[in-house]
Amino acid sequence: MPHTPVEESLFSIIRCYHRYAAREGDVETLSLEELKALLMDNVPCFMESLGRKDPYYIAELFRAADKNKDNQICFNEFLFILGKLVKDYHLQYHRQLCACYSDQHSLY
Repeated sequence: MPHTPVEESLFSIIRCYHRYAAREGDVETLSLEELKALLMDNVPCFMESLGRKDPYYIAELFRAADKNKDNQICFNEFLFILGKLVKDYHLQYHRQLCACYSDQHSLY
């Protein structure tokens, strides 16, 4: 049976994580530089549109996700980052829906 689109998306995220984690140091974790490269290479429009490409934002995201404070992001800590990205994407999605609805119904 073929994988569903959601399953393929999940596999893509896992492959992406490991591709960047393997660039330097521990092949099972992301350094700050690896995380920055992963985000800027794989979600550039999102990072740009929400003003998230600022190095300060990425460093703070890294710090918040690094629960054990080892200066590395393991896969479980990466899930925290994914959760924040999905929340931001969800908010952006709703803003677009509201703007579209407002335009269609002359609310503004």
